[in-house]
Amino acid sequence: MSNNDICMGILHDLSPAFRPYIQCVYQDLKLGLCKTKVDIERISGASEGPENQFRLVLPYCSKKLKWEVIFDPSTPWFAPDFRFDDDSFLNNINEEIVEISLPSLSKWNENNPKALSDVISELVQLYKSHQISKLNEDESSRAYFEYSALLGDAVTSEKDIEVWVGGHVVEFLIKLNIDTSRLPELYNDGIEQNPGIDTALLLVRYPNSTNAELILSPLLTKSLGNIVLPVMHQSGVLMDYVPLVTELLNNKIQELLSNEKLKRELLAQLIVKYEGAILEHDANSAAFLFEMNDFHWILQINIGLKFPEKPPILTLRSVYHCNKGKPKFKVLPACPYQNFEIYIEQQVEIFKNECKGHNTLTNQVVNVDN
Repeated sequence: MSNNDICMGILHDLSPAFRPYIQCVYQDLKLGLCKTKVDIERISGASEGPENQFRLVLPYCSKKLKWEVIFDPSTPWFAPDFRFDDDSFLNNINEEIVEISLPSLSKWNENNPKALSDVISELVQLYKSHQISKLNEDESSRAYFEYSALLGDAVTSEKDIEVWVGGHVVEFLIKLNIDTSRLPELYNDGIEQNPGIDTALLLVRYPNSTNAELILSPLLTKSLGNIVLPVMHQSGVLMDYVPLVTELLNNKIQELLSNEKLKRELLAQLIVKYEGAILEHDANSAAFLFEMNDFHWILQINIGLKFPEKPPILTLRSVYHCNKGKPKFKVLPACPYQNFEIYIEQQVEIFKNECKGHNTLTNQVVNVDN
């Protein structure tokens, strides 16, 4: 059973009075720098039954915060209670804190389906402030120095960093300032399946900061592939390392865009030159129908993301010759795209002889002009 099925099952079992709040949380609320959806879990052995209380799994740094939400079925118009997995969080809460930092809780609107989503968002922001306060308790620590210096570089702001302070470890999750404004030109399909097109995050832990991790959104992972981070030496500082990684990613994106331009130029040249022979084309491929001395053949060109580093995949298909009931085809060895037409002429002659059962190469010249 998928995680979505489990969550939908929990939603189905909730009291109808509270279900709209949870539906908004699950379907619409995205939290953290990675904008990840919230998951829902059952509370085993709950005294009032699972239909009135549940557990939310919230993304924060590299962690999953697990906060319990408890509604009172006898007073469904009241705001819920919360139980946190961090005993130090809001252990001294008072009315002033609630009014200032949690206005959606102090002025709970039972008629607003987004009421719980708004409270959760405010609680996560308050939790982040709580973690920063814990970091500031030790101003002599390396992590405190790194955080303060990074905020002082005028490039990274407090909203770009999530802080988590554990017993002996401090984590920073940092949003990198990369330029993805032109990526939708390349990937205008499937964006909904690849959310967070502009998300590139750097996870750094202290005291062992040399094991930095790069976290990319699905679309950036698909676009850029495997990225090897530069070495972060023990003596290095975040205010130097973050711009270094940011520049690396921006250079990769620019290289991708430049390669895309070359790909489109190649396809445009072929489409214009062989306009009368074209069968179909899109941003990454084209198919042409050619004829040579009563030999009709189709040329299929597929150009991948790694072009021009990785040459196009060229496939020849005979219109009439079959092999086991399917058109006979041949995937050609890779060729430099600069010698494209000469290479095709040679390979079509070989393919024609293979289709007709000849094993020798004739001296006949192949002309792909239509």
